[in-house]
Amino acid sequence: MSRSVVILTGEASGDLYGADLARSLQARFPKLTLYGVGGARMQAAGVHLLADSRAWGAIGVVEAAKVAPKVLVAFQRVKRSLRRMRPDWIIPIDCGAFNVPLSCWAKAQGMRVVYYIPPGSWRRERQGADLPRCTDWVLTPFEWSATHLQAMGARAHWVPHPLLRLAHASESKRAFCERLGLDPFRLIIALLPGSRRHEVSALVPLYARVADQVYHKMPEVQFVVSVAPHFSPDWIHTLWADGSKQWVPTETRSVWNLLAHADAAIVCSGTATLEAALLETPMLIVYRGNWLMNLEYRLRRRQLNLQWIGLPNLILQRSVCPEFIQEAASPEALTHALLHLLRNEDARNSQLRAFHEVRRALGEGHELREAHEWIADLLTGVC
Repeated sequence: MSRSVVILTGEASGDLYGADLARSLQARFPKLTLYGVGGARMQAAGVHLLADSRAWGAIGVVEAAKVAPKVLVAFQRVKRSLRRMRPDWIIPIDCGAFNVPLSCWAKAQGMRVVYYIPPGSWRRERQGADLPRCTDWVLTPFEWSATHLQAMGARAHWVPHPLLRLAHASESKRAFCERLGLDPFRLIIALLPGSRRHEVSALVPLYARVADQVYHKMPEVQFVVSVAPHFSPDWIHTLWADGSKQWVPTETRSVWNLLAHADAAIVCSGTATLEAALLETPMLIVYRGNWLMNLEYRLRRRQLNLQWIGLPNLILQRSVCPEFIQEAASPEALTHALLHLLRNEDARNSQLRAFHEVRRALGEGHELREAHEWIADLLTGVC
């Protein structure tokens, strides 16, 4: 009898973790059939996509409303597929708005669910109230998350964060610089504008203005813009031209090479801030949307009670990397902060020391089993 697993993701980071899990399971169980919701990485890893989530990414009510119709259509399609195929296990990864209600429905239908990286697991004070009733197991990359979930009645285990294994450079600095036409002996600044279209539209012109101002102070600095796989470099260059006439190279390959070889970075809030920390790249964290998102942020910021938005700061519960949100993310403010980060060794070293704490919080140095090992045991009936 053939066995099948469904991996459910909804963001670029989940697509990365889902592809990593898929490759591991296929190596262990060659006859296992993998279905899922994800993007290009999962598809390349051999997952048969029930729905493509590449265009789902959204922050805030305004942007979420734009993608809601296609997400709802996909939700119903996936439910029909699950009802028909009755997979051995369903493995949701993050993306609570889609995966939590789908997991609750699947569990009520008698299907087995192991939630990998539950949504908001970085929160220290609370976890998702629905998780115990809509899962059989929960595998979380934060110790406090496992503790909270266990107290709530969930079968939860702390596992190492997959980025501890995955986030590494795949080419030397010399090869990287030759490929992008950079001077390896000059400072390199990585610019990461995010993976959502509205983020990129807002941040690339902002980054261009920052680059122009920094060039006047430090003409030896080199900037590189990271381009998410589902975006065109030509579109990025068009956005860049709104803020600068200077040409800038774009990195369309792994962002880990760029971060590993950069001297500093400006990073859109999200998983990339964690990747930069693990690759020991001092950074500024920024988030800026369109005028509607700015209005929403101003109206809801007290309700949201956001002291920090960047994952290194959230994980360590202190201001490790400077953050610039909406109106505070001006070209002048970012230029001043970036110059300080480049020129002040104490500021850089303070971040680097904190990044070692982040690695420990993600499981480094602890005797933990990887998530794919837990899931392999579930498939073989060991657990």
